[in-house]
Amino acid sequence: MSTSPVGFRERVAPEIEGATRSNPMMDILMLALGFAFFALAIGYTYACERL
Repeated sequence: MSTSPVGFRERVAPEIEGATRSNPMMDILMLALGFAFFALAIGYTYACERL
């Protein structure tokens, strides 16, 4: 049994080309969505405090 990342990729997803490749745009999008959700949660908390 091989412990190299290539062996792992071949065992887990042999039919998917580039299955372990990172997509930087998706990383940026997920970070932006996380920050936006956090900001909305803070804003919601302040709005509820004022009521």
